[in-house]
Amino acid sequence: MSADLGSALHARGLRLTPQRRRVLDAVRALGHAGADDVAEHLAREPGSSPVDPSTVYRALAVLEEVGLLARTQLDRRGPSFHAVEHGGHLHLVCEGCGQVSEAPSVLAASLAADILSRNDFAVDTGHLALRGRCAACREQ
Repeated sequence: MSADLGSALHARGLRLTPQRRRVLDAVRALGHAGADDVAEHLAREPGSSPVDPSTVYRALAVLEEVGLLARTQLDRRGPSFHAVEHGGHLHLVCEGCGQVSEAPSVLAASLAADILSRNDFAVDTGHLALRGRCAACREQ
C-alpha cells in the first residue's frame, strides 16, 4: 500500500513523508478516526517520535485530496476519516452512546433514487451518516 500512497502523492507533485505514511496507517488501524484520534494513536506508538497535531491535520487534508481517505461528519465535533479501500458504507451513529456501526450503502439506494427523482439531487450514499439509537440505548 505504500506504493499506492507514494504514487498518489507523486502524481500531485507531493512527497511521501514518514508523517503522511504514519497518519494513513493510523486511520487504517482505527477504522474511523478524527484528527485528535489519529494524534492520540500516533502518540501511543512505542518507539516513534511524536507528530505535531497541525501535521496530522495537514496530512489528513492531503491524503483526502489525493483520494486515499474519505471524510464523513459522524458527530458535531469534527470530521472523521476512513481509508477509501474500506469501501462505501452507511455510518450508523448512535446519539445515545456514540457508537458508530456500518451498513452496506446499497441499503440507501432506493432512498437516493427517490430523492433524485423528487428533488433532482444526487445523494452520495458512500459517505452518509445516519443518526439514531442503537438497540442497547433504545432498551434503556
